[in-house]
Amino acid sequence: MMLSKRLKTRVALAVVAAGAVLCALSGCAVSESRKAEVVASQEVQLQEFIDEAAGWGAEIMAQIPAEEAESVSGQLGGTRQASDDNEEWPKYYYWAQRVDLHLDGPRTPTEFADELEPWLKEQGWVRNRDKELSPRKDSFVRDYARGRYSLAVEVYTVSPPQAQSLNFTIVTPQTEQ
Repeated sequence: MMLSKRLKTRVALAVVAAGAVLCALSGCAVSESRKAEVVASQEVQLQEFIDEAAGWGAEIMAQIPAEEAESVSGQLGGTRQASDDNEEWPKYYYWAQRVDLHLDGPRTPTEFADELEPWLKEQGWVRNRDKELSPRKDSFVRDYARGRYSLAVEVYTVSPPQAQSLNFTIVTPQTEQ
């Protein structure tokens, strides 16, 4: 049976269109499946980062004698998107806490930060003076790194009766894509 040229063209176009639809559908399924795998992997990685930062943060907070702390904030940090273009992933986490020392306590925030530094070094934190900005009028920040994690110790230098405060912030690496 002989098909006309016009009919052959239509059949060929229909076959190509059907193939394109099938290819697109299977490609989308693979793409969505791959995307789900990447998200699951990043969720696991992010949780590992959170656990590491929270553990190190707890160790730092344990260095503050209860009798010196007037108040200790709850965890102030959280998970953040690493991209400015509203992409859900990658993400990173930051752990943050604030400590107010007693106004008449045995150490000022600066003395506390000075005495904490050797302990941080023993724990594997390396001070990164190149990253540190010049001191401000009422505070200064010391920057440390431990692998791909960073730690900022912000020390408030305002004299009593103002709060004698230190802020600690640990920032994790961002999840990999």
